[in-house]
Amino acid sequence: MRYTPALLQKKPFVFPEAPRWFHDWFYFCDIDAGTLYRVGADGTAQSIYVHGSPVSGWVRLDDGSLLVVAGLERRIVSVRDGVATTFADATGLVGWALNDLLRAPDGHCYVGAVDFNLFADPSKIGQPSPLVRVTPDGHASIATRAISFPNGMTILPSGELLVADSLTGDLLAFTRNADGSLRNRRIWAAMPGEMPDGISLDAEGAVWVASHHQVLRVREGGEVTDVVDMGTTRATACMLGGTDGRTLLITASDTHDRAQIRANGPSGAVFTVRVPVAGAGLPSVYGAAA
Repeated sequence: MRYTPALLQKKPFVFPEAPRWFHDWFYFCDIDAGTLYRVGADGTAQSIYVHGSPVSGWVRLDDGSLLVVAGLERRIVSVRDGVATTFADATGLVGWALNDLLRAPDGHCYVGAVDFNLFADPSKIGQPSPLVRVTPDGHASIATRAISFPNGMTILPSGELLVADSLTGDLLAFTRNADGSLRNRRIWAAMPGEMPDGISLDAEGAVWVASHHQVLRVREGGEVTDVVDMGTTRATACMLGGTDGRTLLITASDTHDRAQIRANGPSGAVFTVRVPVAGAGLPSVYGAAA
């Protein structure tokens, strides 16, 4: 099945990413603006937190507080009533920036990282970067370096952690140990020629994968069953949600190049597509109270 997305909101945002669904609202962050938003079905976007420097991955906890990745600060902050305090510090583990975040049901967090400034020194692209593990009490350590560019994540029905490697085009599965450490790396799906970014799991165990000019629904082994054509814009991430779990929210920008964004102005936007199979599991928390 092929889809054309419908524009939901174009503020425009600088670089929207990390969409999530909590009860009646979609949420996402604008990385470069350091801002978290929520957006309703009518497209109205409301700022819910401004950090003051770039933010990327994040999660809303059951008590309403937030864990937010302050990317260039290389730390995760806990936000309560708009006040941020350091929850985990990865400055000694990561060379440049933190990226996406997933929090497992047992409280362990996994945070993608990049050891080098890929915009300033593209010659280093291809070198492995770490995936950081953070314990429920905020201790950060390296979970694995067997990834070139860890990006979007989910937890499969098997309990494995699935990680998109944006540079190799692979979706990598890891067995999670009781202490949150990882083992048994395997290729869950190879996507040659693609650059998988944000991902979202559905109720049939397939994942939707944002890959720049398209968003693909992929089964284990690499079969592509559905395609969303993003036209001239580039998908950065996607998330299934809505009251029935069958609305796919897609964050996008016309370019990933920050120099072009500074020269031409921001073009970030959010889109939706209605799909037949509902979402399931993390990183959204379906049915959680708003």
